[in-house]
Amino acid sequence: MKRTFDQAGVNDLQEEVLTATYADRLAMINFVMSDLVGFMLAYFDLRLSQIQYLNTMSLALKTELSIGIADSWNNNLAVDFQKESSSVDEEEDTPKDIILSRYNSSSTPPVTNSLLPTGYFSIRIVYRNTAYR
Repeated sequence: MKRTFDQAGVNDLQEEVLTATYADRLAMINFVMSDLVGFMLAYFDLRLSQIQYLNTMSLALKTELSIGIADSWNNNLAVDFQKESSSVDEEEDTPKDIILSRYNSSSTPPVTNSLLPTGYFSIRIVYRNTAYR
């Protein structure tokens, strides 16, 4: 079943991934790593503008997203995903910023008393025309 690409849809998919058998989770991780766009198309009901965005996304961003998602799931952690709603018609290609945060102890020096586990990855999608509250 395809999900809506929103907070609830992403949370639902992650619950499925993190409660799956190790073999099934590994298959999903491999899918994300090998074909992020294909993964998104297979699991989410995307609007045309979202599909176009995925297809024009830079290789660097696709790589960073796929590695961050895969690392989190491999460490049995959900990705911290936050997607604001657009304040204009959702069918319109609304300008947005994608903010990524990552903590991986193999590449980042240890932080004293850090609450972020190894593999922590955060994706935040912020629409530029969304009024701040």
